[in-house]
Amino acid sequence: MNKFSYVFFPSFLLASFLLSACSSQVKTEEAADYNSDLGVQYLQKGHLNRANEKLSKAIEQNPNSIKANHYFAILQERLGDKAKANQYFQKAISLAPKNPEIRNNYGSYLCKNGQPQKAVQQFLTAVKDPLYRTPEFAYTNAGICLRKTGNDARAEQYFRQALKKHSSFPSALLEMSKLYFDRKQYARAQGFMLRYESVGRSTPEALELCVKVNQKMKNNGKAATCKAALLRLFPASPEAERIN
Repeated sequence: MNKFSYVFFPSFLLASFLLSACSSQVKTEEAADYNSDLGVQYLQKGHLNRANEKLSKAIEQNPNSIKANHYFAILQERLGDKAKANQYFQKAISLAPKNPEIRNNYGSYLCKNGQPQKAVQQFLTAVKDPLYRTPEFAYTNAGICLRKTGNDARAEQYFRQALKKHSSFPSALLEMSKLYFDRKQYARAQGFMLRYESVGRSTPEALELCVKVNQKMKNNGKAATCKAALLRLFPASPEAERIN
């Protein structure tokens, strides 16, 4: 009996050790998820130092956390560290190459940092995913990026694709109004502006465009209303300075 007890005892210890190690790993990953969620909340509220603390901790606990790497990249972009933002976007994509939200956000980063063609590739990769719940975001972003290259015709195609997916998507409606205003097709610009006003927020950009479109259409009353709203709601904005 002693002989057999001796033979099986080390195996029991090994099994116990593996079970303990597995349990410890699960707890570490759960802690990383918790800190990732906190980091995202702080990021959304604009508390960047706290977000940095929690997301850094999450990556330390689980270097392969998709969420932590993704939002740490977004945070680094906010903090102005372009190299680190790019590094963590690429890490997030390597961990989840089919994730459309990461592709869309990385595309936005590339577009803001002078790489429009690479950005559009990321947006189009995002919309290829049939499970992507908000492809209108990526289509609109692709259009915005293409306008920076002067390719308005193709940009319009993507804005229309966005509206095909979501007919009242505010960002696409506003971009269409801007596009037609720049083409001096003011009636069509006004049409999209009216659609935007029924679903979108009063932003400095939208209110400035409202003023300019309605001035061109000789709708002075509406132009004055938009101007007053811009000066009242966003008096320190560049748009208010330009329009005043």
